[in-house]
Amino acid sequence: MKFVQLSSIRDLVMLIASSPSMNVIQHLSMPDFQLYFIIGGTLSETFIYFVKENTRFDGKFVTYNAYSGEIGFSDKIKVEPNMSSFPIVEIKNQNILTYELLELIEGS
Repeated sequence: MKFVQLSSIRDLVMLIASSPSMNVIQHLSMPDFQLYFIIGGTLSETFIYFVKENTRFDGKFVTYNAYSGEIGFSDKIKVEPNMSSFPIVEIKNQNILTYELLELIEGS
């Protein structure tokens, strides 16, 4: 598994908006930081594209306006022209990414 740390949530949203196969953002809440990520890859490699944030974003969806480039957060899906809504999936527990490994990631 390989990690790709992105600079901002905007970069993560732009990656999702340009991909025909990725359309869900996963969220893992850690004691010291928030991790938003997507999993992608090829048949032989797995990649985790992520953003490490100090604070949690409000809302269950990330919204992206393709016309204005505006990114926002909402509790409801937005159905408007040029608007995409990507659900944020909350991870309750996992054993793939250890806390020690996540502490090594820059940005906290």
